[in-house]
Amino acid sequence: MRKILSILAVATIGISSSSSVIACQYMDKNYTVPEINNDLYTTVFHQQNPTQGMLNDIQGGFFDEETQEWHVYFLQNSDGLFDKYGYNHGKGGSVWYHATTKDWINWENHGPGVPKTIKNYNDQASGTFFEDVDNLFGLDPNYIKGQGKARTKIAVTTNYNGKGNQDIMMFYSIDGGYTFDIVKDELILENPNRGKNENFRDPYFFYDKEKELFVMYIARGEFYDVYSSKTPTEGYKKVGSIDVRYPMLECSNLFQMNVKDENGKATGEKKWVLIYGGNGNHGDGKDNLSGGTYYSTGTLDENDVFIPDSKESVKRLDFGPDYYAAKFMTKSVENTNIDSLITTGWMSNWAYTYQVPNDGRFGYMSLARNIELRENNNDYTMHTDFVDFWSENKSQGSVKTLSTSEGSFKTNEKILESNSLKGKSFKMNISLKDLSNFKDTLKLTIGDDNYKIEAKLDFVKNKITVNRKLQDKLVRGNKEFTKNRVYSADLSSLKTGEIEIYLDKTTLEFKFPDGSVYSMLKFPDNVSQEDIEVTSNSQIDMNFKYYQIG
Repeated sequence: MRKILSILAVATIGISSSSSVIACQYMDKNYTVPEINNDLYTTVFHQQNPTQGMLNDIQGGFFDEETQEWHVYFLQNSDGLFDKYGYNHGKGGSVWYHATTKDWINWENHGPGVPKTIKNYNDQASGTFFEDVDNLFGLDPNYIKGQGKARTKIAVTTNYNGKGNQDIMMFYSIDGGYTFDIVKDELILENPNRGKNENFRDPYFFYDKEKELFVMYIARGEFYDVYSSKTPTEGYKKVGSIDVRYPMLECSNLFQMNVKDENGKATGEKKWVLIYGGNGNHGDGKDNLSGGTYYSTGTLDENDVFIPDSKESVKRLDFGPDYYAAKFMTKSVENTNIDSLITTGWMSNWAYTYQVPNDGRFGYMSLARNIELRENNNDYTMHTDFVDFWSENKSQGSVKTLSTSEGSFKTNEKILESNSLKGKSFKMNISLKDLSNFKDTLKLTIGDDNYKIEAKLDFVKNKITVNRKLQDKLVRGNKEFTKNRVYSADLSSLKTGEIEIYLDKTTLEFKFPDGSVYSMLKFPDNVSQEDIEVTSNSQIDMNFKYYQIG
């Protein structure tokens, strides 16, 4: 998804868009590599860049039934040394970094899976992780049909070749996803429009068993092109295009979901869902929520081209500014007949990626969420629940719930201080009672002397407004970082409600009473006390349950 950064940089700092390494007009000539600062930037229960440099797009992965762990891949450049203008004083190019987890909060880092350079191909960017259990690629020498699954794991990548060209490449592993080699010496698919439209990236790859077709959705900027072939590594022909809202379009995912009703019961209906990265600040019907993750329900035509139910049916999965380049995983090796998906996203935003406070480590992974497609009155919505890591026996490692507390509190009360709660890394549920008679705005404030985040829940106008402030102004992207973000939310019909808060060192994730999810970065000073306060002009009964994570 590097092109979106290039276009953004053209408008703000000036770059050469043909290079995979951003060449800004501005650079910090006095830049020195900062020292790692664990007190300010090391998270407790979020995966983050394991080295200095850059972590961004999540690539997905697979579930190992034998070890009961998830293998997850994300883009990483440990050679990048980025100053406050985004100028790279180091080297460009990405690997697919490999990490494993059993509970989504305790991680073991294994290093590069797909390396930066293999033979003459370097800089491996976003794509799809595909499990070839039927040996369709013919790469597992020990596979015998009818006697178990093939071990082959395929990484379908965007390859930049060190020249900024966007083409499609494939790599494979037969050792459990730890090391990868090149599938073939030639490009799988070369951009047919070089010089006219350099956008040709983020392939979403799947196999249509019924048609015996290998299919790729490729991001072209304003649309997606769809290619298919009878063989996995050659012969791809364009069979259609897809136009959906909020370009620049990137990082597509496609699943046939089993629809559930508003209570989570199966209805028997199936629906195709296209989930993708877009920019809510652009295009028809823009929501002004910044870059983010969107989805649309629809059908597939005879060529496996997605047809949206309507262009207006596009919805946002996470309403915050820092949930992008997300991937969606399931224990199934197919993308059909799916009950639910696990998703994680990159917590940052290209508008201010390099400008936020840092110690040379850029990029965090969101908490994992479980999502289901639910229908109510012919309206299809993704229902989100954070994957439980806080309950007893859910943690599978050293990071876990250390203690729990609960109680009641009043408006204008500093919850952490009043209840002698440690803070810094925790989950908190705030229960709201008797909402039927609450006709006012509830303001939730979180912060310290260095930052402040306000979330206003308007139970009359059915709006949620969130903004954040930092003590120091960012040299680039400050307007995008601090702006009010407003979206519609069904609040007035609620009788009771709950606000879920997941606060870590530099990350903050909410689930609001209407079910909407909101993710954002924050930067405390580690000196003054972070706290939470709820204010309103009307009386409301509130309880909390608190989980200290460490």
